[in-house]
Amino acid sequence: MAADLASGLRFAAQPVVSVFVPGTPAVSPNFVFGGTAPAEVQRYSLEREEPDSFPYACVTEYDLIFDELPTDLDGYLRACLSAAALAGGSVVWLGFEGSFHFDNILTETVAPQVYGVGAPGVEPVVAPDLATLKTLEWRSVVTSFRSRL
Repeated sequence: MAADLASGLRFAAQPVVSVFVPGTPAVSPNFVFGGTAPAEVQRYSLEREEPDSFPYACVTEYDLIFDELPTDLDGYLRACLSAAALAGGSVVWLGFEGSFHFDNILTETVAPQVYGVGAPGVEPVVAPDLATLKTLEWRSVVTSFRSRL
């Protein structure tokens, strides 16, 4: 995976992978794969203010904090998406810090800030680099997952 995507995952100088799962999974996803584990996992419940603005009352955000990003970042991110989709039973995504708002979940507007998407029974998709996030094709991938919500 291109180093520029990895550079986008630094928040306050520490690597952070943010995984978004609609609803509140009964069981937290396991984010340990092949001996790679985050140093810390922080969980936040993001609750909507307006009824009927989104099919779920909340979205659970998992911030995976690392000392160093996994060597196989692409494989790790795909495994995170698969685990989160299994735990949540819904579409899940990876987004940069500050990208979340209920009005823009998996829309064309936010697509350049979403670097991975997945769903139960579907192969997860991860952007190979930051340039991909700016393409029409990537916007199409992201919005196609929105239709599964």
